[in-house]
Amino acid sequence: MFSLFRCLSRVEAGTPLKVKPDEDYLIHLSRACIVNGKEGETALLDVTVDGKKFVIGYLSQEKIPQINLDLIFEKEFELSHSLERGSVDFTGYQTPDGDEDDDSSSSEDYYTSSDSEEEEEVMVHSTITANGSAGASASSVARPAEGASVCTLWMDEDQDDSANE
Repeated sequence: MFSLFRCLSRVEAGTPLKVKPDEDYLIHLSRACIVNGKEGETALLDVTVDGKKFVIGYLSQEKIPQINLDLIFEKEFELSHSLERGSVDFTGYQTPDGDEDDDSSSSEDYYTSSDSEEEEEVMVHSTITANGSAGASASSVARPAEGASVCTLWMDEDQDDSANE
C-alpha cells in the first residue's frame, strides 16, 4: 500500500523550520521557491541534520526563482535560508519508509523481472514542432505552418543497444 502526503512549508527570513517525519515515514523534499524577495537578492538554502549544516541550493529573485530538489530525510532536519526579508517555500511529500520488515514483497522483488514474463515492444510516435510543443501524430498532421520545421521521432521504449553492435 502506498500513501502520499503532500506538504508545503514556508520558511520566513531569520526563522529556521524544524521538520520531523512521522514514525516509519520519510520526507521527500522536491522543490524550493523564493517568495517576496527583494529585487537583486539571492538566497542560499541550507539544511541542518545532526548538527551539520549543508547548502542544498541557490535562489535569485530574477534569474532562479525556484529549483527542483531530490532530498529524502528519515529523521529530524532544519531548513533555513540567507534572505534578509522574504521567505522560501519548500514543497515535498511524506511516504512510508520502504525499509520496514514486511513479508509481502520487497523492493528487490519489485524491480526484478522474472523470465516467465512476456516483454512487449511498444513504438512511441511523437511529433515536435519548431516551437517545441508536441503535435498530433504524423497521420493527422496535414502540413507544418509555412516556415516551421518539424521533427518526427520514433522511439522503441525497450530498445536493446546490443542490437547495434
